[in-house]
Amino acid sequence: MTGAYLYELGVTPYGEALGIMTELAAARTQGAIPDTVMLLEHEPVITLGSRAVRGEELLFAAVEYTRRGIEVVEVNRGGRSTYHGPGQLVCYPVLDLRSRGKDLHRYVAQLEQAVIDTLAAFDLEGRVVEGDHASGVWVGDRKIASIGVRSARWVTTHGLSLNVDLDLEVYELFDACGLGGADFTSVAGELGRPIPVDDVRPPFRTAFENVFQVSFDALPAAV
Repeated sequence: MTGAYLYELGVTPYGEALGIMTELAAARTQGAIPDTVMLLEHEPVITLGSRAVRGEELLFAAVEYTRRGIEVVEVNRGGRSTYHGPGQLVCYPVLDLRSRGKDLHRYVAQLEQAVIDTLAAFDLEGRVVEGDHASGVWVGDRKIASIGVRSARWVTTHGLSLNVDLDLEVYELFDACGLGGADFTSVAGELGRPIPVDDVRPPFRTAFENVFQVSFDALPAAV
């Protein structure tokens, strides 16, 4: 086990979280901090990764999303379009992969495994699927977690989102992940009962520590 910082936030605007993540990545690249993991929720936002096709995946003009209270942001991660909002657990690991084999595919597989192990704590069976645009975790034929990452100088940013308890109708407003209207689900939907995000944080923290062989400490206020 190696030590890592854990930075937990509540519902946070996307731009604010992105700024924090960027600062942490710069500090990690310089060796000023150890590996650090952010856990949070976002205010409603659709992010467009480097492979997103704006004219195909966004079904409305930007002004319509704004009217519905959803921000649209282009970001420098991989992947396509993804929704973030309250009721969804978002994880942004800032890890130095130079000590982890410099293997981005293995890193993504580890993120998927952390989600699968988290779902198992609620007696849900998560799985991964093969094929283009297939990264993430599914329950049956329904997607429950999305992954989009970036690595610069082998330091990772962005990460994953796990649907815990949110209004799934938002996925009718755009072609999420470019999957052509695939079904999305949530932990609450699969359990058939409401569940707060705070109930999912502890099993996710444990799963992440086990998969990545880290031990979390709270991020010092001075960092």
